[in-house]
Amino acid sequence: DEDADGDGDPTNDDTDGDGTPDYLDPIDDTPEPEPEAIVVNQMVTPNGDGRNDFLFIRGVENALNNTLRIYNRWGIAVYEGQGYNNINNVFDGRSKGRSTLSVNDFLPSGIYFYIFEYDSNQGRITDSDYFYISK
Repeated sequence: DEDADGDGDPTNDDTDGDGTPDYLDPIDDTPEPEPEAIVVNQMVTPNGDGRNDFLFIRGVENALNNTLRIYNRWGIAVYEGQGYNNINNVFDGRSKGRSTLSVNDFLPSGIYFYIFEYDSNQGRITDSDYFYISK
């Protein structure tokens, strides 16, 4: 583990590039890896086949204090939620907002608009775009 470059000599490794070999460096100032980009998938197919059954958001664990709002093409909110996590708090194609459907009914196939807001190192971020529900 101490031989960062794998050449068999841990005394010549300087992973943070500060001129002090790692084994003598009292401060681990190796740059932190960039967090995974937050990307909202553009397709939901709530048909129970285990693929795209809910709106998957890559890197959602880095989207702190997040809120997700989804609207139909007439601008009516069909989903509003906080703390989206891809595990147990997801949009699975069912309306949880003002709608003419009951909670257990899936929304019709079509194009929907989302607004995903969250906190990051750059401040409050608002991401918005369209996605498609297909059954």
